[in-house]
Amino acid sequence: MSSRPLHVTFVCSGNICRSPMGHVILQSLVSDAGLERDVRVTSSGTGDWHVGEHADPRTVAVLAAHGYDGSRHRAREFDPEEFDDVDLVLASDEGHVRTLQRLARTPANRRKIRLVREFDPSAVEAGTLETSDPWYGGEDHFARCFTEVEAACHGILDHVRDALALQRTPTPPLT
Repeated sequence: MSSRPLHVTFVCSGNICRSPMGHVILQSLVSDAGLERDVRVTSSGTGDWHVGEHADPRTVAVLAAHGYDGSRHRAREFDPEEFDDVDLVLASDEGHVRTLQRLARTPANRRKIRLVREFDPSAVEAGTLETSDPWYGGEDHFARCFTEVEAACHGILDHVRDALALQRTPTPPLT
């Protein structure tokens, strides 16, 4: 197995709404699955507007309403150097994908970028792969965003489990 944890990071615009939801939810699922030593979860934004700030109070509230604690989150900006350490970069929408693709220096790093909702079979079937941006909306927008992100996080956890199983599979000796 790899000597370092598998690193998954969520990215949205300012790291105060969508990406903190993904970070908090997936971290909780990883912990519940007993994978904290094997998986590292982080989040960031494509811009620096909110660096150091807490998650949006509406994000913290919708997380708390579903039993998750987002109170310790602090926003940060995505650093292109992270591509060297990250295994999966989960963008909230196509705009974030384009920004991350520009920041990625190699084809291998560009292949690490996926949309969060690609891991939700119902979103894939419906063709709605972008995570709704709740920023300009009310509680109902944050509730919808939470539902989208949580559904995807279950699929992301399955993907992570599969990746860890592959890491653990011994390589047969060359003959």
